[in-house]
Amino acid sequence: MDKSVFEITSDRISLVGTGFIVVNKGSCSYIVTCGHVINDCKDEIYVNGIRANVVKNCYTDGLDLAIISVDGLDGKALPISVPIITGTVDVIGYSTLMGDSKKETIKNVGLKTGVEITKKNGIKINALKLYPGEPISNGYSGSPVICRNLNKVIGFVNIQVGTDTNYAISSKHIMETICSIGIPIDTCETYVCINKKPLKIEDDYAKKIKKKFDEDLESSLQSFSSIKKVWVEPRFHKEEEIGCSVGKKTESVSINDIIDNPRYIIIRARQQFGLTCLSRYLVRKAWAGLLPSLWLYIDANELKPTRLEIEKYLNKKLKNLFLSIEDVECVILDEFSNDIKYASKILKELTSILSGKALIIMWTTLENPILGEDVVLPYGIRFETLHLWSLPRNDVRQVVCGYNETKYIGDENAVVNKVLSDLEVLNIPRTPLNCLTILKVYEAEFDESPVNRTEMIRRVLHLLFNIDEIPNYKVRPDLKDTEYILGYFCEKLIRENKFYFSREEFLSELNKFCNASEIEIETQVIFDVLYINNIIVMRGLGFCFKFSYWIFYFAAHRMHHDTDFAEFILSDMNYTSFPEMIEFYTGIDRRRGNAIHILAKDINLTRILVTEKCGLPLNFEIYDTARWEPSDAHLEEMHEQIANGTLGSNLPDSIKDQYADKSYDRTRPLNQSIHKILENYSLLRLMKALIAGSKALRNSDYADPESRHRLMKEILLGWKEVIKVLIVIAPIMAQKGFASIEGASFALVEEDFWGTPEEKFFQILQMLPSNVVYWYKDDIFTNRMAPLLYKYYEEEENNLLKHTLNLLIITKRPRGWDSHIKNVIFLENKNSFYLGDIYQSLRAEYQYGFVSNSTLMKIGDLIKATAAKHNKGIERPSQKIIKSKAYDGCLPERDELVTLK
Repeated sequence: MDKSVFEITSDRISLVGTGFIVVNKGSCSYIVTCGHVINDCKDEIYVNGIRANVVKNCYTDGLDLAIISVDGLDGKALPISVPIITGTVDVIGYSTLMGDSKKETIKNVGLKTGVEITKKNGIKINALKLYPGEPISNGYSGSPVICRNLNKVIGFVNIQVGTDTNYAISSKHIMETICSIGIPIDTCETYVCINKKPLKIEDDYAKKIKKKFDEDLESSLQSFSSIKKVWVEPRFHKEEEIGCSVGKKTESVSINDIIDNPRYIIIRARQQFGLTCLSRYLVRKAWAGLLPSLWLYIDANELKPTRLEIEKYLNKKLKNLFLSIEDVECVILDEFSNDIKYASKILKELTSILSGKALIIMWTTLENPILGEDVVLPYGIRFETLHLWSLPRNDVRQVVCGYNETKYIGDENAVVNKVLSDLEVLNIPRTPLNCLTILKVYEAEFDESPVNRTEMIRRVLHLLFNIDEIPNYKVRPDLKDTEYILGYFCEKLIRENKFYFSREEFLSELNKFCNASEIEIETQVIFDVLYINNIIVMRGLGFCFKFSYWIFYFAAHRMHHDTDFAEFILSDMNYTSFPEMIEFYTGIDRRRGNAIHILAKDINLTRILVTEKCGLPLNFEIYDTARWEPSDAHLEEMHEQIANGTLGSNLPDSIKDQYADKSYDRTRPLNQSIHKILENYSLLRLMKALIAGSKALRNSDYADPESRHRLMKEILLGWKEVIKVLIVIAPIMAQKGFASIEGASFALVEEDFWGTPEEKFFQILQMLPSNVVYWYKDDIFTNRMAPLLYKYYEEEENNLLKHTLNLLIITKRPRGWDSHIKNVIFLENKNSFYLGDIYQSLRAEYQYGFVSNSTLMKIGDLIKATAAKHNKGIERPSQKIIKSKAYDGCLPERDELVTLK
């Protein structure tokens, strides 16, 4: 913060005051200082010696605040917050020493908030009273007052009273002034906070509200009816989890920071990550504080896009709490995503109604980014974006410990290791719900691990319908019958694209189907079991399945029993919208040869379509000629090969221009050209089909080996085609940093790329194979696939396909992986691109992978063997060479965050 504070002088006076940056826009910085400082400078205002211009001076209006602008300053905008607590602050400002100015921080200044000064003209100024313990001299006028807890500016010094007291103007007036003159506040980290005030409410009502908030939280935490509810306090990160390198330390925000400093926040998370539980927890925690405050929970699905309807909804919610909108400190908008109809309109009306009150949006990131529409945030409001990540190992341990207290599964360490292992095998994130689901399965038999997600869910249902309590006067439904009739119901939902229903609709449809199928079952019990265990939940006036995977699971069983529905899903690549359904369908008996055959055929046809439309030459094999350490001649050869292949292709002229015309304006919008690639070349269809095909292959161990090999080949060829398309748009990414293809977006992680666009271009080329493998590795792999991978590798002849398979093997490490990679190292040319890429992949696993000490030693030996092969040209480095200290320097420093004990 010190670097964003500057001295303000004039030609007539050496030091007049202090100012600090609140907004940066290009080379222009907007600075806050006192109005009387600007008046003293007259028309000659300098900031650190640079001439400044007055944007607005509010002094004559009774507010001692001014905004000035300066070009060429080097400093960041300081984050701003409205003061909400009494504590200590720091003040950074300038004073004079023997005629020279000096900058100094006065620390641990006492603070009193809630001071209001009424001017003669009736204007009320929100102020802070400061007790510095030492004089704050005149040069400190305009100095930022920085809250030590928040690390944000909460005001600026303007009046000195005696030697031990100063007053400062609240930062509330800074934000109001900035907004009033239309300065582009979107470039400044501003936060809206509300001064806490005691609520006037009778004790009996307060207790009733607390009870309701407790019940709401308990209800949201309920996953299955027979287990204890477990709460793990989440951690928020300022970076997205996807794309953030493993082990990288990121800036985080605590729940207490949000409770103590409510503001405009968007909390993003994927489905099933617990945003609703978090919402209810925040509401209860805010009410249970020493100074209770009302946080109102609302569901985005229940809002209509008109001001009148939203106001009626809010008033109804508040009436049930015996309070009014004036009592609300913060609103939490849950279940928000870009598939909410009229989402932008709802946000605009809601923020207008709340009129400056804090708003926290629980924004669900959809798994299918093709659906939905862009959401436009309300103009003039800056939202702080936070991200909810998967649980770290310690938090998984908390879940296990809490579960063990009620339903003892086994030794804590053993259970934690098993949960983490099964989550990885099942390719599902470390969320509290997924942890609880697996623990529920362990209740029946801890030693046995579910082989796939279909089997895991079947076991959960088995527990719910056979072990959990069902009233004696009810007949317990047979699980297979239940799956069968729910499959029919979910088929109906999918065909009609209608996912909300009433209890009467549910029972009516099931009863009609049971009568036609001559099945005797108590459908009411099925509904009750699903509802009690939160598989079916009420939203608004109707019911729905809480998570989409339940629909896909039951629909997959319908595919198994009904050929017409199976054909509907598998025909015309409809499954690309429901890749999870293919996963469950193939996982039922792990021998769905029909799906394997159709997926291989579809991927083949779509890939051929992409190849034909792009028109890239069949021998477009740039990585075969690439080198680990390329010479200038090799780089030129690669460039010519890509340019010749691109210029001879059927790609749009706007893409070819990237290679042929050095004077081509690379800043011209290219989205339309890329959009055309999507429409004509079906790239996105291919990428979605590869996901479905990968999931099917993973679950089809009992299918015909020949069919599995064919699908494996088509998947790898699909990877290769994606790599080829990315090669030709690499110049766009090198120049712009990203390329968007209607739902498929590719962006560079800035810290991983450096230099000129030409240098970035070649860096991108080197990373493409490993990136494409990374996108699909969790969809395709299980340890059971080891024989298939090795056998297919021996049959494959294409170097790039074999290399992508090697990258998958390095990342996932199936049985015998180290021997396989060692042989690959021995056979590769010492300066080939493929050997260099293997070297980099091994180093990444060594530095960041969650591996045991024995596996770490194996990775280290392979790194040394690769280095020896490259540096010395040794064909088959011996163990003596590998174990020598000569190549110890090749091993990266192991990240402590991933070291296993």
